[in-house]
Amino acid sequence: MENSFGANLRKLRKSNGFTLESLGKVLKVSKSTLSDYETEKSSPPFDVCERMADVFGINIDELRISDVSDKLKARTTLITARTESNPRETSEKATLIAQKNQLEFQTRILSQQVEGLQIQLKLVNQIVESQRNEIRSLQMQVKLLDAYLKERSA
Repeated sequence: MENSFGANLRKLRKSNGFTLESLGKVLKVSKSTLSDYETEKSSPPFDVCERMADVFGINIDELRISDVSDKLKARTTLITARTESNPRETSEKATLIAQKNQLEFQTRILSQQVEGLQIQLKLVNQIVESQRNEIRSLQMQVKLLDAYLKERSA
C-alpha cells in the first residue's frame, strides 16, 4: 500500500476529475511543477499544501501522511450506492463535487483578495489624509513666513 504525498496527490487529482493543467491553474502552479510534486521530485510550499487540502476537502495531514485510498474508496462506494450502478451519473456527480470544491476554494481566495484590497484602500486613505495635513501645515508656514517678512520690511 503506497503511503506518500505524491501518490495521494495523484489519487486525489484523478478522483476529482482534474488534469495536471486544470489543478495547476487552481493552485496557481505550472503543470510541470504539479507533476514534480506527484513524482516527489520536489515538495510544495506550505501555502500550496493548504490550497490543495482546501480544493480536495481534506486536512493537510491526510494529504501528507495517510493513504487516501480508503477515503476515496468509501466516497466512491457511497456515490455508487446512491446512483445504483449508473456510471454516467457517478461520473457527473464526481465532476460536480470537484467543481463545487473548486468554486468554494476560489470563493475563499476571492474573499481574501477583497479583504486585502479593503486594507490597501484604508492605507491609501490614511496616506491621502496625511498628505492633506502636511499641505495645510505647509500653507500655514507660508502664511507665517509671509507675515514675518512683511513685518520686517515695514
